[in-house]
Amino acid sequence: MIERYFNAILKRFYTFILKRRQGIVLGRDCTIDIKSNISILYGGEVRLGNNVTLRSNKKNYHAGMPFPTTLFVDRKDANIQIGNNVRINGAYIHAQKSITIEDNCVIASGVNIIDANGHELYSNDRTIGRDKPKEIVIGNNVWIGLNSIILKGTTIGDNSVVAAGSVVKGDFPANLLIQGNPAVISKSLNIK
Repeated sequence: MIERYFNAILKRFYTFILKRRQGIVLGRDCTIDIKSNISILYGGEVRLGNNVTLRSNKKNYHAGMPFPTTLFVDRKDANIQIGNNVRINGAYIHAQKSITIEDNCVIASGVNIIDANGHELYSNDRTIGRDKPKEIVIGNNVWIGLNSIILKGTTIGDNSVVAAGSVVKGDFPANLLIQGNPAVISKSLNIK
């Protein structure tokens, strides 16, 4: 009981500290585990809507959580926008341009969402140069399963589910089960 109370106080204090950092905008009733990391280099912005949860503690989580939730923006004018009622569990989200996660989404642990490859595809020296980032948009009510990877230039439509371990690149409309490596449409979901 005392541990739970102490952890709640730590989360509130950590959220209070984050609200004062430049480039971070938090909505009402956000819950951010103290191990979670929000980093902004060279400008940029991270904006969380209302009732967003960033989990980094594996206690009471149904699967392994290999790393804490990290939101990382490392280019001027890059941004991460997260809508209302979103729950992110031990995922890594890295924006060099723009990553948007709309309302009511659930992102499982081990997920990587990255809007750039980090290196150029055609290169005589892999140690220099950066590729051009492309925005990622994840629609409303999307569930991204354990250890999936969402690559640059991807759009996932509303009410879709990305199966665990999928590698997703491209445009996917609403109401789909997306799975595999590379990810393909597995079936339509009849969402009511």
